[in-house]
Amino acid sequence: MRIFNFLLLIICLLAKPFAMSAQVIQPTTEEEYNYGAVGYKLQLNARLDTKEGYILKDAEGCEEPERKIEYKIMYRQGEVHPCAVILVYTKLRSAPQYYCVPTPNANPQLWDKFYKSLTIGTDNPAEQLQFFTSCLGRLMMGFAIGKP
Repeated sequence: MRIFNFLLLIICLLAKPFAMSAQVIQPTTEEEYNYGAVGYKLQLNARLDTKEGYILKDAEGCEEPERKIEYKIMYRQGEVHPCAVILVYTKLRSAPQYYCVPTPNANPQLWDKFYKSLTIGTDNPAEQLQFFTSCLGRLMMGFAIGKP
């Protein structure tokens, strides 16, 4: 029994630094969501710099002859995990549409906003959602292998 207690103590002592160094992902805020869904477009149109305190990194997108998706992974400065993903959907001869994908632990209202935004501005939501699903699957697998 003493050996078991000793081993348990060693495991706890070794695991503590790892637990302390693990970064807690802060959820996407309403302001961040609005920036991704609306503000990013305004920033591009006005040729402004990226929102202060944030870094945007490109991730591999998805393209077909008539449409494409581009991703901007949004990070808070000094953090290693994204706080949101900006999805830019462009259909041939149409203006781009902007969506913001919040963190998994974000307020459910933000997820509801994202969900409702998915069929806005399309005459064929099923086809568009199928394309989104395929492209988001590619992005997800990119993250899984460490290459967003």
